[in-house]
Amino acid sequence: MDKSPTRNVRTLIQNFFLLLVGGSLLLNCSSEPPPSHSFSVMSWNIWHGGLHGSQTDGFEKDSSNTVNVTKVLQEAGADVVLMQETYCCGMDIARAAGYPYSTRGSSNLSIHSKFPILDSIEIFKPFHSHAAIIDVSGTPMLFVNVWLHYLPDFFQDIKTLSPDALIANESDTRLSEVTSILSALDSLPLDPDMPIIMGGDFNSGSHLDWGPSTAAHHYGKIVEWPVSKRMLDHGYKDSFRAAHPDPTKTLEGTWGFLNDDIISDRIDYVYFKGGDLKSTFSKIVLEDPEGGFFNSDHRAIFSIFEN
Repeated sequence: MDKSPTRNVRTLIQNFFLLLVGGSLLLNCSSEPPPSHSFSVMSWNIWHGGLHGSQTDGFEKDSSNTVNVTKVLQEAGADVVLMQETYCCGMDIARAAGYPYSTRGSSNLSIHSKFPILDSIEIFKPFHSHAAIIDVSGTPMLFVNVWLHYLPDFFQDIKTLSPDALIANESDTRLSEVTSILSALDSLPLDPDMPIIMGGDFNSGSHLDWGPSTAAHHYGKIVEWPVSKRMLDHGYKDSFRAAHPDPTKTLEGTWGFLNDDIISDRIDYVYFKGGDLKSTFSKIVLEDPEGGFFNSDHRAIFSIFEN
């Protein structure tokens, strides 16, 4: 064995170098940003608690039909579901679909999650809005479920009224309601950077859909719908339109598809803002579930986010 001073010095230098390299690697690892997490959100009005049958049987109500809603939820596999028209059966449907955490704001609105729900918050009027703080992979996020008034009748009015009249018609109900909801959210004592997901049945069109390029699809009209504009002016982004910026390529709607005398249009949305949230994917759920049928008059919105 070589025990010469030269060999000992060389060994000390090598060990010191390895220590420096190892420490540098540890520092570099600790300074890296935390990994991003993706999660999915579905907003869906299940139509009178999911009781309705198919179009061929006249949409007759029967509790046996709720299994179709369960199947849609299971096939979509969203991490969080914002449900409207919960009524009789929505809570049981969500439980059967595998959601361990649920909170209900009213007979109308409920939120279902695969992540723990930390708190439930009353917003504005319980029939119109409800919020919950959910721990999404270690990040608290605010989820807001919304149902805006169905009157004035959006789908009938768009056929006959002028753009200015359509805009004015929104003021007393839907625009007033969404303004009050946004104001209530602003007053919550929460971290101003907390990510917010706000979705639901808005019963109103989007100015992002009703532009010059789609006027031919919308009775020749261009409409600056005030509810969607209010949402964007308040810092929210439309997850579906963020994923599909060209409205001419996504003319399918979330309501109206069961009627032959009106167009189908998007009136259900999932909006988001705050934190480092970005929408990476979004679609309108159009498909019948395997072994069943889509038994709501609303299609669902399914969006994937990364934070």
